[in-house]
Amino acid sequence: MIRSRLVVTPRLVMLASFGGTSVLNYAFGLIMGWLLLPGDFGWLAFAQTLLLVAGLLLQSGFSLALARSVANTGGHRRDALVRGALVANLLLAIAMGLAVIALYVLGPLGPGLETGTMAVLVALSFPFISLAATARGGVQGSERFGMVASLQFVEIFGKVLAGTVLVLLGFGVAGAVAGFLIGGLAASALGSYFLVNKLGVRLRGALELPALHVVAPMFGALLGLGLLLNLDLVGLKLFSGERALVGYYQAGIVLANAPYYLVMAALVPILFVQVARLDSISATPKTLGETLRFTLALVIPIELLLMIFPQATLTTLFPSTYAPGAPSLPLLAVGNTLLILVGLLSATFQAIGRAGVPALVLLVVACVEPIVLRMVVPTQEALGAASVFIGASATALLCLGAVYLREIDVESIGRAISWLCRYVAALGTCAIAGYAVFSAGLGGELAVVVGVACYLGAAIALRLVALPQPGLLSAKAVTSDEE
Repeated sequence: MIRSRLVVTPRLVMLASFGGTSVLNYAFGLIMGWLLLPGDFGWLAFAQTLLLVAGLLLQSGFSLALARSVANTGGHRRDALVRGALVANLLLAIAMGLAVIALYVLGPLGPGLETGTMAVLVALSFPFISLAATARGGVQGSERFGMVASLQFVEIFGKVLAGTVLVLLGFGVAGAVAGFLIGGLAASALGSYFLVNKLGVRLRGALELPALHVVAPMFGALLGLGLLLNLDLVGLKLFSGERALVGYYQAGIVLANAPYYLVMAALVPILFVQVARLDSISATPKTLGETLRFTLALVIPIELLLMIFPQATLTTLFPSTYAPGAPSLPLLAVGNTLLILVGLLSATFQAIGRAGVPALVLLVVACVEPIVLRMVVPTQEALGAASVFIGASATALLCLGAVYLREIDVESIGRAISWLCRYVAALGTCAIAGYAVFSAGLGGELAVVVGVACYLGAAIALRLVALPQPGLLSAKAVTSDEE
């Protein structure tokens, strides 16, 4: 008899997961924007920034090293690697939590966190985030992307549901931050189930701790990337002294960061595992090029929309009280576009075993950025912070890009230039069509629709992204001898 089987690529699984988690994440941001005053929204933004930076380290340092090791090993050694990563990441989370509390008590984080309750909630979230992250690294290295997607979804869903309910019950910003703690707890429980019951990992036994010379550069690269993504908001909170101003700025960040998180959550995990099996940087152009084409063709246009229509986009999704954040939104969109490319290059160097390159570049840039923010923010405020963000991201991209291009062949560079010319032609078609509609007085909404339609048509005609073959997402006929 003939039966059908649905075949879905890992990239589509991760994109579907991001689709669900992004809706939840941005629903959470929008709900908090409507439920909290701009000042409280800015307070939440600072606490959330600490959670995001710490979460990036916990979800990527030992976790990515584990994914890379598991992708190239198995059996009892795999179990020992998982156990070692669990212990190491948990100890790191506890140390980071204690550091947050100490910095709050001593004063540096006092103006940002404001209360001891907030400091404790942030610190308590770290261990659960670390457990969920290590489990994610184990299943990612085993190429079980459905499990990776499930862990991402459960963590975000738990955060959104618990945080929203607690805010509605009157717990305010503390309730929203407690949502991160509850989401991490739920994801860590599911991660343990996946490791033990689905992958057969034994949690008892000898430990094989991640090699320090492998993990340390990864931590440096990821710390640098996390700082570049968040230092502008931290600098604005600490150096401007205006809670409401930070709230306006955070509303723009919520929108501008969407494409960045799409790429980091949906595309980078797959890119990392694929590149981890290659021998050198010179072997990566095909794999990285496929991800770059997908990113530039389908993701970056979202940032372009924010650059062109900042006021309309912001006031459509947030209360009108957040309108003062519109001028910084185009700058944030430019900075995030550059940072997406930085993130892809950084992940490629890490996966190939050369994390020291992005670690050095990103940490140097991240060390200089706060000094510039301290000089600029008191007078230029939000626009100054966003401008510094662009400068930092552009500097990091130029440095990483120069190192990467130096090590690949001329033929790969030629193919990239050819594709970029077609990409610019598609964007030009979009811009001309949209501008023509707008100039005719038919409204900005119709201009966006026509521009997007023309861009998609040009992208398909110019083959910017290969269309899925019928067997990728449609049913495949499978012959069976079952009676």
